[in-house]
Formats: sequence, C-alpha cells, structure tokens
Amino acid sequence: MTFTLEPAAPFAQQLNLLIMKATFDVANEWFFVDGAFNSTSLEQSSCNTWLYEKFVAVSNGKIFAYFDGTWSRPLDIIVGFRTINFNKEQSRMFVRALFMYFDYLFVNRGCQAFNWMVALQNKYALMQYERFIKDYCGHKIGTRIHAQKSYTGIISDINLYELTRKEYFDWKDRNFTKR
Repeated sequence: MTFTLEPAAPFAQQLNLLIMKATFDVANEWFFVDGAFNSTSLEQSSCNTWLYEKFVAVSNGKIFAYFDGTWSRPLDIIVGFRTINFNKEQSRMFVRALFMYFDYLFVNRGCQAFNWMVALQNKYALMQYERFIKDYCGHKIGTRIHAQKSYTGIISDINLYELTRKEYFDWKDRNFTKR
C-alpha cells in the first residue's frame, strides 16, 4: 500500500476529528501531555515550521498516522514529539512513515537531535519505544519522576529518549549502504 507524508494543516479538520475520536480509546490516554486536546492550537500552529513540524501520513485520502514535533531553536533540536497511529493494522506502514518523517527532519530540516518521552504507565508505547531503539537507533537518556499526567488524571514517571543526527545516519549507513 502506498502513502504520502503531508503537512498537517490542509488536513486539520479530518485530523481534529480523528484525534477527538482517539480520546475515547483509553489506550491513547497518554497522548495529551497537558491532559487535553485543543483543536485551535493544531490549526494555528500547523503552518509554523520554525516552531512545529506537524505531519500526517495519508493513504487513499485517509490519515493513518500523525507526527507532531516541537523545535528548540536555534539549536535545531526536536524537544517534544507526539505520534499517534490511527490504524493499528498498518503498523509496518506506520514505521515506514516514521522513518520518512525522520528523513525529512534530519536531511531536509537539519535537525541535530530528536527527543521524545513515554509514560512508564503507558506499557504498550513503552514496549514499542524500547523495541524501536533496540532494533533501529536511538538511546534512552534517563527517567524523570512524576513528569506526565494522563487525561484520566493518573500521574506517571517517564522515560526520556533521544536519536541524534549522527546515530541516525550511522544506522542508515550500516543498514542501507551497498556493500
């Protein structure tokens, strides 16, 4: 199945609806680090690529993934990242889209490091991120105590992760360079 990675702004209405529907799934309770979803912030910030890199992965006109990165300028580091997979049956396509997003950030935008976090109580995501850094690239930085609150009110510690530009290109060279 083919897909494209697109800026989120033109898809704001469809994306807002998907995110609002996703809030009914308790599996997504940790997606909203501030405890709530605000659709106006999505629409207003989607076009500002100096501060935000909000993209959707689209197949057959439907969004199946959302990637939301927040820049720390002028350091060229993504310090905040959120993602949501709207179609769990397409997990391979989701990973391909994630790497397309990484290529965009590291190649096209000159990103030096990419940071993200996951709540320790978010067992499924925690397992996925640990597996990601084991199988692909990146590393765990550490754990922060009482750092995130779910939209259901639960407080959790978080793991902090990082993927540097050098790690990413070294991994690509090891795995995709013709020998």
